[in-house]
Amino acid sequence: MEKINIQLPQYWKKKKLNPEFIKELESTAKSDPFTKDEFGEYRFGTFLHGCAIVKVEMTDNLLSVAIHSQHPIGLPMIKEIRYKYAPNNCLMTMLMPSREQQISDNTVVLYQIPGSFSDTTDVEFEEGKE
Repeated sequence: MEKINIQLPQYWKKKKLNPEFIKELESTAKSDPFTKDEFGEYRFGTFLHGCAIVKVEMTDNLLSVAIHSQHPIGLPMIKEIRYKYAPNNCLMTMLMPSREQQISDNTVVLYQIPGSFSDTTDVEFEEGKE
C-alpha cells in the first residue's frame, strides 16, 4: 500500500498519534472527492484542522461536519472549517441538542439543510460515496 505524506498542523506535530488514526487520515487524503466547486474539492473522511479533528460524512443523505477539540471551539473556527470542508452551495447549520443529548462542550456538529438561500442548485453527490 502506498504511504501518503499527510501535512500535520503545528498543534498535532507534538502529539503521539495512534497508527490506526494516521491510516485513517492517509485514507482520507487518498480518497476521491465527492464533489468540486470553484473553491475546491471536498472529501468524506477525517481531517486535522488547527487543534481540531474534523469528520465529514453523510447522514440521512445530507452532509454533516463534526468538529472535535480539546479546546473550546469558537465561531471563527467553525466558519473556517465550514468553508473548507463543505461545498459552497451547501446550506449548513449548527444544532443545539437537549442537555441530555449533548455530546461534549468541545464538539460542534454542522448539518446540511436541504435547499438554499439563493437560486443556486443543491450540491450533487456521486452515488455510493459515503
